[in-house]
Amino acid sequence: MGSMITTSKASLHYQDYDSLPDPKRVWTGKPGSREEGLGRLVLLTPEVVSNAASTCIKTGRRTSLNWELTKLDIANFNRAPAQHHIVSLLNGAAYDDVYIFNPQQSSQWDGLRHFSAPAPTPSDPNRRLFYGGMTSGEIQDRNNTRLGIQHWAKEGICGRGVLLDYAKYARRHSISYTTFSDHSIPLHILLDVAKEQGVKFLRGDILFVRIGVVREWDQQMTAADKLAYAQSSNPQHAGVEGTEEMLKWIWNEGFSAVASDAISFEVYPPQPSYQRGENASVKGLFMHEYLIAGWGMPVGELFDLEGLSRVCQEEQRWEFFIP
Repeated sequence: MGSMITTSKASLHYQDYDSLPDPKRVWTGKPGSREEGLGRLVLLTPEVVSNAASTCIKTGRRTSLNWELTKLDIANFNRAPAQHHIVSLLNGAAYDDVYIFNPQQSSQWDGLRHFSAPAPTPSDPNRRLFYGGMTSGEIQDRNNTRLGIQHWAKEGICGRGVLLDYAKYARRHSISYTTFSDHSIPLHILLDVAKEQGVKFLRGDILFVRIGVVREWDQQMTAADKLAYAQSSNPQHAGVEGTEEMLKWIWNEGFSAVASDAISFEVYPPQPSYQRGENASVKGLFMHEYLIAGWGMPVGELFDLEGLSRVCQEEQRWEFFIP
C-alpha cells in the first residue's frame, strides 16, 4: 500500500531558509490537521520513500537502532529508570510482561508535544508555544489529540538514512572529548565527515550523527561516573553546535528528521556563543526551539548507532533504508 503523504512543492518546507517568512515558525496545516501533525515529515512523499528503498536496500543486512530499554539506567532530569514486571497467568502456564518507563530515558523521537519556544506578549512575557501555536493547556488536556504521535505512527518514519560518524572521525583526527561534556561539533566538521565518507544528501533524508554516548556509557563509565552524572544539577551533553549556520544547513539540505546517540542531539546546555578563530565568534541558540517547536521536525535521541556504525564501515556505505 502506498504512502498517503503528499506535499505541494509550494509548501514552506520546500523554500530556502533565507526566504522563509519566519524561520522560527514554519507552521503549516490547519490546527489539528494531519499536515500539521506530520510537521517536517511531509517531505517523506511516496516518491522519496520509494526511491530510498530502491537505491539503499542492497545486501539485506539489518541492525537495530534501539538501545536497551533499561538505558540510561541512571538518568538525569529526575527521569526514573524503566521497570519490568513479570506477571504469572494460569498458574504459570503463561506470563505477561508489564513495563513502566519514561520514553525520554532511552531511545526515542522527540514528538511535537515535547518542546516549546518563547512567544512572549506584553501581558505574558513568559509565554511559550508548541508547534503550530499549541498551548501548554492543550498539551495537558487528555482529550486533545492535536500534534499527537498518531500522525507519525500511521505510516512511520521511513526513508533514506545517512550516518555521519563523528566518533570515528574524531579518533582519526585525534580529537579527544567525553560525550558528557559541552563538546560541540561545528558545521564545518560535519561537512568534513560527510566528505571523508563520500556522503551526498537528498531531500527527505533522515540524518544520524554518532558521537559515542552508547559506547562511553556501556564500556567506559563506572557506576560512580553514572551516578555523578545523574545527580548533577548542571548536566552537560556533547552534540552538534546550536548556531544559525547549522540550522540553515539542516533546513536547506531538506532533512525530514535528525537523530543521534547523543542525549539531546545538540550540545547542552545551549552556549551563548561559539568561537571562530582567536578573535571571532557566532551567536548560539537553542535548536530544539527551532527544530521541534518551529519546524515540526522529529529529533531522535539516545539511538544505539554502534551496530549501524560497524555495518556502514564494513560496507563502506553510509546510506541505508529506515523501514
